[in-house]
Amino acid sequence: MTANVTLHAGHDVAYFTSGQGRGGCTGAMSYYTAAGEPPGQWAGKGAAGLGLSGQVDPNVIGRLYQHNIGPDGELLVKRRQAKATAEREQEAVAAHLAAHPYASALELAEVRAAERGKDPHSVPYFDLTISAVKSVSVLHASYRVAARQARGRGEGDQAAGLDARADEIEHALMDSAREVVAWLERHATYTRTGHHSARTGEWRDGDGLAAGLFLHHLSRNGDPQLHVHVAIWNRVQRADGADAKWRTLDSRTLHSQRLAVAPVADRILETKLAALGHVMVPRADGNGAEVGGVSQDVMDLFSSRAVAVTGELDRLAKEYQAVHGRQPSRRTLWLLHQQAGQNTRRSKAQARRTMARQTGTAEPTAAQRLAAWEAQTAHREVQALSAVHEEAARFATENAGRARPVLDAAAKRTAARIAVAEVQKQHAVWSMAQLRFEVHRALPVLKPGADGQAVVTEVARLAVCGRAGTEVVQVTAPDITDVTSLGVRASDGGTIYRPPNEERYCTLAHLDTEEQILAAARRTVLQLVSHAAARAAVELTGLNGEQRDAVVMMLTATGATTVLVAPAGAGKSHTMAGFARLWTTFTGRRVIGLTTSTNAARVLAHEGLAESYNTCSPCGRRPPGRPCTRTSTSRLRLGSPTPRPGGTSASTPARPCTCGCAPPSSPGTTSARSSGRSPPHRWTAPGRSPASCTIACSTFPYPRSTRTT
Repeated sequence: MTANVTLHAGHDVAYFTSGQGRGGCTGAMSYYTAAGEPPGQWAGKGAAGLGLSGQVDPNVIGRLYQHNIGPDGELLVKRRQAKATAEREQEAVAAHLAAHPYASALELAEVRAAERGKDPHSVPYFDLTISAVKSVSVLHASYRVAARQARGRGEGDQAAGLDARADEIEHALMDSAREVVAWLERHATYTRTGHHSARTGEWRDGDGLAAGLFLHHLSRNGDPQLHVHVAIWNRVQRADGADAKWRTLDSRTLHSQRLAVAPVADRILETKLAALGHVMVPRADGNGAEVGGVSQDVMDLFSSRAVAVTGELDRLAKEYQAVHGRQPSRRTLWLLHQQAGQNTRRSKAQARRTMARQTGTAEPTAAQRLAAWEAQTAHREVQALSAVHEEAARFATENAGRARPVLDAAAKRTAARIAVAEVQKQHAVWSMAQLRFEVHRALPVLKPGADGQAVVTEVARLAVCGRAGTEVVQVTAPDITDVTSLGVRASDGGTIYRPPNEERYCTLAHLDTEEQILAAARRTVLQLVSHAAARAAVELTGLNGEQRDAVVMMLTATGATTVLVAPAGAGKSHTMAGFARLWTTFTGRRVIGLTTSTNAARVLAHEGLAESYNTCSPCGRRPPGRPCTRTSTSRLRLGSPTPRPGGTSASTPARPCTCGCAPPSSPGTTSARSSGRSPPHRWTAPGRSPASCTIACSTFPYPRSTRTT
């Protein structure tokens, strides 16, 4: 992405303001002429309503965000901080000072913020961070380095021109942040009124946001990284003016629209950079664009933060696989990525003392930092940082007349289909925000002056209206009666009694696949064990009453699928093992346990179900040419129940294994099963092509993307 967007709860606004006032901080140039970051700027209609505009005063924003006190001293929200929380803060600060007697005010503010972050019910503000891609940050730093070199040679006019070009990039990013705030005010600013619970109540339009925009220039590793923190106050007034009360911002809606706002920031910044004469080139991975002419080697050199996080993520992923016996899912990987970021994250104070990946005892001057960045490129023998802007200008001149992709009606329909296919692959049902994100990724770099935000919106609407061949349907149910007379939101025309942006969509093909799965699960099979025989048999086991009832239910079931649901620790695996023994005794048939982790398979085996396998063993764990060492589940006979811990017991039809590995001549040994090295199997359903070969053996005869585990 040209601009990456993240959203987190914030707990101490001093994180942004503690560096102000050092050396004046009179503007964007102050970052390179004095220590600290430039002061923040107010944005949003809520801030304007409070009389806040221009430069952020640290004292004013501190009182407003942390204590809900307006700029005129009025208490806007009557809510006291819990005494226990205040005491914990003081204890944490005292403990930190005991270990670090010379800790700075910024470090102590971070300690307080960390302690406040432990209270989920106290969120003063939300930190929406808009970060430019590395090529933009490197280009900006190149202008600054070249300007200092020119000033050292006595070429004042040239230095001023280079600094002006760097200022233009900063202004483009700040303007993008302001437009993001305006977009959020139109589409994600709501509050709750009246008596309400988590899912019921009244959702009202909010009358604008109060946000502080803070431009920062460094990554946590001291590399050039332009980004803007949009600190959104967690208070809002009703847009209809029914009262002047300040209420809590509906954070659920704000978080749900993060993916939708990402294309807004990205396309606006891309358009503004193109208007400045920079040529935006699509990234090879399809995620946004970079500034043409900026060397990849230079970008990699100043991406030490990404390198550190990636290495830590790999380590955490390997630990997860060793503990759970399976590769982490996409959701788990995302969570591990957040943890990797925290594990490798320097404090803000440490980041300011970091230069050329080395953390010193004192904060370097701007001149020292710029000189160190230039020296890094010389040491690594890559494109000199001071010359990057020249190469970017040369690239822009050479490509000034190149043809742009034609974005006609056919191209928009193609982008809509690509976006729907991608979002459906990631989600069973999806929101318009999730679709907008994929539409943004599917669209090419637009020509200078194009309204990228409007194009994304147009293609997203095209994808769900039925005119692009996507076969998308809305799956959220409408109101059972007309309740618009009770109140309607002006922002989206929806009733105040339904949450905003709750519409969900999916494709007809996905619904058809789900119907096939349900139809197969509901089919009737022959009852092989009578109730009397089952009850008599379970009475002789060591199971408790509820477990005996569950086993009787499964032994006498006449449905193809029987679901057993129980809380953790209730003994589901023990119950399934008891069922397996009785089923084999009554029918003479095998019972195979399929799990989604090696540990779960071991638990089943320990309970007495010897044939238990992990279905999610990853591709590539078996060396090329090595035969499959595990009993192929394609040998299952029709009617052989397949217990799954914590889930179902199903009679599963056999399907031929088409992965090409040779099935063993006898059931796998214990060592073979525990090794976990087995290739994935593909299963062929009637009238369907083999499923994707990315997840190991499954007895569900349906494509991987719709398989229930």
